[in-house]
Amino acid sequence: MPVPLRTPRINNNDDTVRLSQIVARPGASVRAGEQVAEIETDKATFTVEAEQDGYVLSVHGKEGDILEVGSILMWIGSSPDEPVPAESASPRGGAPSSAAVTSSLKASLLLQRYGLDASAVPAAGSRLSAADVEVYAAKNGLQPAARSASTAVPAVSLPTAPGTLGRLSPEDRGMLRTVLWHRDEAVAGHVEIHYDPRPWAEYAAAFQKSENLLLSPLLALVAWKLVQVAKEDPRLNSTIAGDRRYVYDHVNLGFTVQSKTTLYLAVVEGAERLSAREFIDRLSELQRKAMKDSLKPQESSGSTIAFTSMARWKVSRHAPILPPHNSLIIAHTAASSPSAAFLGATYDHRAISGGDVVRTLQKVSTPPDL
Repeated sequence: MPVPLRTPRINNNDDTVRLSQIVARPGASVRAGEQVAEIETDKATFTVEAEQDGYVLSVHGKEGDILEVGSILMWIGSSPDEPVPAESASPRGGAPSSAAVTSSLKASLLLQRYGLDASAVPAAGSRLSAADVEVYAAKNGLQPAARSASTAVPAVSLPTAPGTLGRLSPEDRGMLRTVLWHRDEAVAGHVEIHYDPRPWAEYAAAFQKSENLLLSPLLALVAWKLVQVAKEDPRLNSTIAGDRRYVYDHVNLGFTVQSKTTLYLAVVEGAERLSAREFIDRLSELQRKAMKDSLKPQESSGSTIAFTSMARWKVSRHAPILPPHNSLIIAHTAASSPSAAFLGATYDHRAISGGDVVRTLQKVSTPPDL
C-alpha cells in the first residue's frame, strides 16, 4: 500500500519551505534513511529521507516550488507500479506562477505571506527580491497573513572567526547523521583486549595459499569470524527501539573503506549465509566499488554490526563511532610488536554489556579451529 512522505517542518515558525532539490524521482528504488530530496527556508537547508524501503511513485512539486509543511511531498510504494492515491500535495497557492519571473527564497516566502503572485510585483533587478515585495506591499497597504503562534528556533551558532558557510556533501551528511545518532541515541562504551596476532597471521597466510588469493584475506577473515559470533549470539546483532530489543533477521556486516577523503561503510548483506571465501569475494567487490566511489545506496546502508581497521596507518588503538542502529563495531589495529596487539570495540550499552563485548572480542581474536 502506498505511503505518503510529507513535507517536514524545519523551523517551528516556518509554515512553508522551498523544494530545492529532488534526489529520488518517480520509479527510483529507495531504502529507509536514504536521501530523497532537499528543502530549505531562508535560514536552513534540510535533507528529506525515505521513511521506509520501496519505490518513489510520484513527486508532488518541482524544484523551486514552495510547499506547505505537512503536505505530501512523495508517495512511496512497495512496488514501482502501484497506483498513486488521489490525494496530492500541490505547491502552495500563490507561489511564483510565471516561468519568466524568478525570485529569491525570502521573496517567495514573503509572497506567500502577502498572498501575492510574483508576476504582479515589479522587480528592481533581474530577480525579484524581498525588498521588492516589501516595497510593493507598503505601497498598496498590504498586511501579511497572521502566523500561528510558535516558539522560535534559535539560529545556528557560528564561530566568531571570519569564514564561509557552505553545504555538506551527501557523504558528509551521512557522517553527520552517524555521529549525531552515536551522540544522541546510543549509550556508547568502549573496551579492548590484548591478544597475540600471530595465530591470525598464520591462518590468513595458509588460507591465502589454499585459495590462491592475490592479497592477504586477514581483515576479511577476522570480519567473517565476527559474523559467525554474531550468528551464535543474536543480541550482538540487535538494536534498541524504544523500550524493546529489535533483533535483525540477518547479519549485515558493515566494513569501513577509506577512499581519498571519503569514509564509506560497505555492507555485506546476509553475511551469515556466506562461506569464508564467498564473504571475501563479496567484500572485495564492495571495496573496489567504494574506491571508485560507485557504491549503490543499498550497498552502503542497512548494517547491523560493523568492523573497522586502522592497521594500514599503523594505529595501535582507537575507539570508532557506532553506525546508526548497530550495537557493536569491532576495532582492529596494528600490532605493537610481533606478539602483541589490541582488539577493541565500541558498543551500545543499552543492548549489550561490557562483559558481552569482552567475550566477543576473545572469540574474534582467535581464528577458526584454534
